[in-house]
Amino acid sequence: MSPPERGGAAVAEPGASLPDFEIWRHDGAAMTAPLHALHLLIVDDHPVVRVGMAQLLRTQREGCEVSEADSLPAAQAVLARRPDVALVVLDVHLPGLAPLQALRQLRAEWPLLPVLLMSADTDPQLAMRALDEGAAGWLPKSADVRVLLGALELVLAGGCYLPPFLLQRGTALPEEALTQRQAEVLAELVKGLSNKEIARQLGMSEPTVKGHLVTIFRLLRVRNRAEAALAGQARLASMRF
Repeated sequence: MSPPERGGAAVAEPGASLPDFEIWRHDGAAMTAPLHALHLLIVDDHPVVRVGMAQLLRTQREGCEVSEADSLPAAQAVLARRPDVALVVLDVHLPGLAPLQALRQLRAEWPLLPVLLMSADTDPQLAMRALDEGAAGWLPKSADVRVLLGALELVLAGGCYLPPFLLQRGTALPEEALTQRQAEVLAELVKGLSNKEIARQLGMSEPTVKGHLVTIFRLLRVRNRAEAALAGQARLASMRF
């Protein structure tokens, strides 16, 4: 079984269930669970937000399991005993923590686990810092059901969700350099290779390829493989190997 190859900014319609995904555990191992089994973790100290979102996701997707945590230690406890969590939806502002402290801790302990940040904050500098530090996206708390489901679908497919305020014309996004290995993965993606083919070509595991692609999407400020391929052509042309 291989990680999902799908990407794109397609958004689910209200009331529609999330599509099936092949799920990889956050320790890098493939799961043998059926495709409909999906385990999400919501971390938010506000019960109304946390419980409401959990209930919404359970009703939108049959068989979807949603765990809840009201703090970073509670989230760490869930992840320690449940390696099948496929995605964390994390509130940016948890009590007693700096805005991105929880993200840094989760990324350090579980680097393969995608973390989608959620916030009412629309500070572009803070959002860009979050993406720079490995967030799989920034979801405004004002987002409707359609946007929420679309963002989850995109992140689960290996993409990165960028909020509208980061995509507006005039928002300055600093360009960062790709590492040599990331450039090699991007070069294979531009050729149209799948994750499995890239892994075989470069002699790495598929979860490692997926991890590189998440970082590449973030650095290129793109949301899916098609956008990465277009942006990658220009980026690679300016690099020397």
